[in-house]
Amino acid sequence: MRRRTGRKPEIRAAILAGGRASRYRGLPKGLLPLPDGTAILARTIRVVRESGIEYAFLVANDPEPYRPLGLEIIADRRPGLGPLGGIEAALHHCLGRCQGLLVLPCDLPGITVGVLSRLQAAFARQRPPVTVAEMPDGFWQPLCAIVRPDVLPAVTRALDAGRRGVYRLWRELGAVPELFPDPRPFFNINTPEDLARWAERQSDPARLDRSAVAPGITERPRVSS
Repeated sequence: MRRRTGRKPEIRAAILAGGRASRYRGLPKGLLPLPDGTAILARTIRVVRESGIEYAFLVANDPEPYRPLGLEIIADRRPGLGPLGGIEAALHHCLGRCQGLLVLPCDLPGITVGVLSRLQAAFARQRPPVTVAEMPDGFWQPLCAIVRPDVLPAVTRALDAGRRGVYRLWRELGAVPELFPDPRPFFNINTPEDLARWAERQSDPARLDRSAVAPGITERPRVSS
């Protein structure tokens, strides 16, 4: 077990904005406006800082649309390798600068200070290689995690071998899941229509079923035979 100290670990945050948002005719989904006019990413940055993380940066291969946000922007070291390629770039950027890296996607309009604070507390207890958010039905959110920078060599080896699955790698590294009973903060936006649907459901939590939560990034842990 990794040695724990009484000192709170320094955690930075990387928000993964990916490549070109072709599914939105070029409009980055992280810049889609919420009902109050705030862009999803602008709200996410505010929530990250209110959770106690002072330094956040963006991983994006097309930086221009995001410059008004005022964040440092880095590019993938090897473009075209999906979220794990972005994580590789983020971990490399943070080597020697922090004890943990919060990884978030750019399209969670409902992420909360409470969720991020709880994830940080879970990481601080054991400081495992990865602390990952888990849903009530056992599904993991592999892109909502805190990762130790020293897992970078494992990430690089996976990419070198043509393996891009984030969930599978986290499992191999011994990720420790933190259970979140409420799935609503993890609702993922894939289209402008998803955003409108999310806004409607805020007034009726019962309408937010599990199938609408973070499609495309949720994965269920599998038991080895």
